[in-house]
Amino acid sequence: MSWNNAGPRTTLEPGGSVTWTYSWPNGQDMGLQLAGPNVFADPSDLGTLVASNQGKQINGINNVTYVVTITNVAGPETATGGGGGVHNLQGGGVV
Repeated sequence: MSWNNAGPRTTLEPGGSVTWTYSWPNGQDMGLQLAGPNVFADPSDLGTLVASNQGKQINGINNVTYVVTITNVAGPETATGGGGGVHNLQGGGVV
C-alpha cells in the first residue's frame, strides 16, 4: 500500500540532508517499506532530492521504526530564491 504527504514540510538547502523516522501504530512491522521525498514545487524552492540509507530499526519483537535520509544534491545555482527543496515523505511497501 502506498502513502503520501507524511510529516511536516521540510526545506533542504543544496547539500543539506535530513534523516526521517516513521512508523505504524504500536511499532507494527509492515515488511519492506521504501520512502522518498514528496516534493512541493515552487520556482523559488528548487532542488534535486534523493532518498538513501533506507532502513529498519528493531525496537523489540514485532516492533520497528523505519528510517530514510533525504539529501538535496543540487548545486547552489539551482536554489534561485534563497530557499531549498521543500518536501515531506511518500512511500509504500514492496510485495
